[in-house]
Amino acid sequence: MSWATTVTSTLVPFASVVSTAAVAIWTKRIDARTKQQERDHALVLDYEKRAGEDKKAALKHLISATLHLKRGAELLVGGEVTEQSLSQRRAEAIRQLYEFRIRLGLDDGIAELMIYAAEPVRDLTELMLDEWDRQFREHGYSLAQLDACKRRLIQAADDVAPSEEEAIYAERKWCDLKEEEGAWLKRLGDESDLDVEALIALCKDILKAAHKDLRGGYGVET
Repeated sequence: MSWATTVTSTLVPFASVVSTAAVAIWTKRIDARTKQQERDHALVLDYEKRAGEDKKAALKHLISATLHLKRGAELLVGGEVTEQSLSQRRAEAIRQLYEFRIRLGLDDGIAELMIYAAEPVRDLTELMLDEWDRQFREHGYSLAQLDACKRRLIQAADDVAPSEEEAIYAERKWCDLKEEEGAWLKRLGDESDLDVEALIALCKDILKAAHKDLRGGYGVET
């Protein structure tokens, strides 16, 4: 057997084995990379699904809070316009505005909304929160007293009087609390310069933007 024949008969099978092994290793690497990409893609899809659900929940909270605020601000609309009726409208609007932040979920709920909502929704919500801040700075004490009255009224409603005498006392206490609540509301309405019509218009803008965002009308922000 010649030297060339020996080399050929030895190296060719060896090269074939090496080539086959290299292909197998490369194929495994490709398979591993593909599986990793599939896992990464699945994680992205799972995140997007959860983010979409969180966004939907945050927008629904915003819509609910805004509807409560809008309805409160629209009380007495269409009635006779007097100083008293205007004061009552301002008072009820401020009370609902005060609860707007609570209905959003306070700081955590607001932060979640600002993370997921589209920019137009965020901008409009910030305008509402700016008005909340302004009213609270100017009328924080009255709002706190009004909130305390509300909590005491709820407590009084839950109390069950075991005797007729205590029932009479509970009723008198309830009437006193309602009178106190009315006094704080009147003070709020008289002292505030809240533009109720502008507040209602802002509510409508927020509702329109939130519904559009809920339907995906603003697309995906990058």
